[in-house]
Amino acid sequence: MIVKSTEPKELLQSIQNNIINIDGWFKSNLLLLNMDKTHLLQFNTKPSKPLDLEVFYEHKRITAVNSIKFLGLEIDSTLSWKQHIDSIVPRLNKACFAVRQVKSYMALEALKMVYFSYFHSIVTYGIIFWGNSVHSQQVFKIQKRIIRLIANLRVKDSCRCAFKKLGILPLYSQYLYSLLLFVAKNREMFQSNSDVHSVGTRYKNDLHLPPARLKLYQQGTFYLEIKAYTHLPNNIKDLAYNVKPFKRALKAFFITHSFYSLAEYFNQKFYENVNS
Repeated sequence: MIVKSTEPKELLQSIQNNIINIDGWFKSNLLLLNMDKTHLLQFNTKPSKPLDLEVFYEHKRITAVNSIKFLGLEIDSTLSWKQHIDSIVPRLNKACFAVRQVKSYMALEALKMVYFSYFHSIVTYGIIFWGNSVHSQQVFKIQKRIIRLIANLRVKDSCRCAFKKLGILPLYSQYLYSLLLFVAKNREMFQSNSDVHSVGTRYKNDLHLPPARLKLYQQGTFYLEIKAYTHLPNNIKDLAYNVKPFKRALKAFFITHSFYSLAEYFNQKFYENVNS
């Protein structure tokens, strides 16, 4: 459960009320809430300090933690995603080692299969949450290393063309692709400008970008999904209500451009006649 409040007493009461409700649901369904596996994680911005909260239920204190693993993702209190990225880096390095060991006697297509099985599957899991973290550069460096291995490039050779030739998206292109695909698959979660105001402009069908002053929110998944979608060429946005052709056009678009950063994507001007 997620609980929010600006008042410590109100927050504490809300947490306790929710635990009572959850425990009641468990008992009514003949289940048991394991209090030893129930933890308290406070989300806060880096300058602010966590509140000194002590939460008890049935005379047992709920342990406060700074990070927790949830559905395979390491979530920390500041949403920096450092712990999660640190946890996948060794697995990605092992994938690089595997490719290095087999590349001398495997064809290119077979090496790509190894890449997608052992590297791509790790990188894409939960990327819409951690892909914009400052720590994700570690992952991108390893990705470029494995692409150089597959494409037989030297250490200092640029691998941007290799990404395109192999049909593999660089990390930040994969991040944007995943964000935009989520929008297309969950369009009902987003408002368009025409839903918010009645003024008929050329941008009325674009997604409505909510005002936000907090940088943490601007770098978050929901805000960047809207911002990235709005920046797409119109000929691709027009396909968004039909997921399959949208997915194909989107993948081709990001392979063609192979963006190495979000800034590259947002700083580039696209026109209606841009081919995907």
